[in-house]
Amino acid sequence: MRQISFDTPNIPNYISPQIIQAGAKGKKVYFGTGLASAKEVSRGFGFELINMILTALILTEKFGACGILHEIGTVGYEISGKQCEILVKEQLKCIKVLTRNLCIDDIYEVKLSHTYQGSYYFKCILQEVMCKMKTFNDIPNFQRYGKYIKLQIAQMKYLYEIEKAVIKVGWIIGNNPLLKSVDETMVRIFINQGKLNEYYFDSIYRHVFPKDDFSFVYTPAGIDFVDGKRYSPYTVTKSQNRPLLNEPIKPYILKMPNTKYKKKAIKFYEKNILRNWEYFFGEIKICEEMMEDDQIINKLQYIQDKVLK
Repeated sequence: MRQISFDTPNIPNYISPQIIQAGAKGKKVYFGTGLASAKEVSRGFGFELINMILTALILTEKFGACGILHEIGTVGYEISGKQCEILVKEQLKCIKVLTRNLCIDDIYEVKLSHTYQGSYYFKCILQEVMCKMKTFNDIPNFQRYGKYIKLQIAQMKYLYEIEKAVIKVGWIIGNNPLLKSVDETMVRIFINQGKLNEYYFDSIYRHVFPKDDFSFVYTPAGIDFVDGKRYSPYTVTKSQNRPLLNEPIKPYILKMPNTKYKKKAIKFYEKNILRNWEYFFGEIKICEEMMEDDQIINKLQYIQDKVLK
């Protein structure tokens, strides 16, 4: 069988023994997306979001899960309520088209984080998280980011308990150790590093709720075509040179300067998005006389057309 991207070496993917043995029948695969980076508001979904969705689809099929839960984080940003509303509306419209075109709308659910955070159950979970994490109150970075960290952990716990989301698809930069268990010393190291990313939150969750049967799978971060910096797959800001999901991918790639990072990005798309698409939906037939990069670019445009047209 062709290798699937979440089997990639050096990425700390963790599938719990219980799910490997019994599967995830009646439970869900989930991932979250946001509305802004730490510094800028998002212009829209990144093209690499397709890889997160494909990974979730493959995991759903592989472990017999009942569906995919896509949480849009709508709380914790320094942007206006009106701007937040506009961004959410645009994202929901994009997801509606995507799920309909891929014929997955019956197994794909979207949840906005603000819709449940006022509930009694969520408030109880948040209180539990605050109590369990008070031992870190002496760390300066926790004083700075603690409110957001606790919110993220509580959201994960809520989705795990109420929505039965047991496999989380995230994204990652670089190589990190596989974390089957996390002690207090490790959490202190993570908090001092101050990197507010998926791996960071998942690791802290592992410490706060060590008995939960939660699995974590990571997709690679998006690549800036010009300077090679790595970013969240689903958020593109004005300062980044990355294609939007709803921006024609072929013209975008062709107009970008031929840097080494552009080549890396194309290879990333081939290794992840294209490979996972063909694994799940079947091989894309293309003119074999084309150069390799041209084949990849044309196949990516085919995928985008299927997704959004």
